[in-house]
This record gives sequence, structure tokens and C-alpha cells, in this order.
Amino acid sequence: MSKLLRITTIVAMLFAALPAAQATTQSYSFLGTLNSIQFSGSFSFDDSLLAIFNAVEPLLTVAPVSSLSMTYNDVSYSLLDAWGPPDVSYYNGAFLGLSYSNDSMTFVPGLLNTSDAYVTDGLSSADVIYAAVPEPETYAMLLAGLGLMGVVARRRSQAA
Repeated sequence: MSKLLRITTIVAMLFAALPAAQATTQSYSFLGTLNSIQFSGSFSFDDSLLAIFNAVEPLLTVAPVSSLSMTYNDVSYSLLDAWGPPDVSYYNGAFLGLSYSNDSMTFVPGLLNTSDAYVTDGLSSADVIYAAVPEPETYAMLLAGLGLMGVVARRRSQAA
């Protein structure tokens, strides 16, 4: 059992020594309720494409959305349903929200953060809640750690 623990420790150290992946795709999920109807969905974008939006305000940056899926009132929407090119906004490195319009609603990013981001149908508006979706590498590291903890727990129970 000691040999297995040594091998597991060596593999874990090799994973830790690897350079961090340069993640360029970020994914977010969102949800909310507009006119008593729940909406939810997700989108992703390439954060390496964040570009200066306005030379007067260099801290405000935007990136085009590469994928989007959403459900509202039992209707599914995607990038193809957008009235214009959807994008995400950042201010001074803080995520502000999604800019997206279709025939049912418009997403408006916040001014300084996502706390004032909202969605509207032209007559009423509602808050939208964003959550970052973890990258697959995060799940891999979690599973590796849990596996290592399992090996240690098993070794301790056999030694007792």
C-alpha cells in the first residue's frame, strides 16, 4: 500500500508542477424571472478577444459572445435569434453582464458590476443573476484531490 501512496503522491506533484492552462473561453449561466415567467440559459466568450470599447474610457472593454442558449416562456433562443451581435462587458476587470436582444427581451449589463444588470421586455424589467461556470480543469483537480484523500483514508484504516 505504501508503494501506491508514493505513486499517487508523485502523480499529484507532477500535476501541481504543470503550468496553469491559459484559459481563454469563459462560460456563464444566468437566470431570473420576468413577468412571473422564469428564464435561464448560458453563454460563453473568448476573453482573449476583450478589446478597448471606447478610447475615452479605456477601462470599459467588450468581447463578442461565441455561444448562447436560453429558455423563456417555453421558447428556446440562441445566437441566431439575436437582433444584433451580442457581447459581454467588463469595467476595470469586473464582469458587468450580457448585451443581447431578441423578440422577447433585452439583457442590459450593469454599470459598475452585475448587481445593477437587468433584463427588460420594454414594459417591465427584472434582475438577472449571473454565475461563472467552472472549467473542466477545476473538476479534474477536485477529483484528483478526492482520490488522494481516499487513498490516505484507506491507508489509515488498514494501519489501525
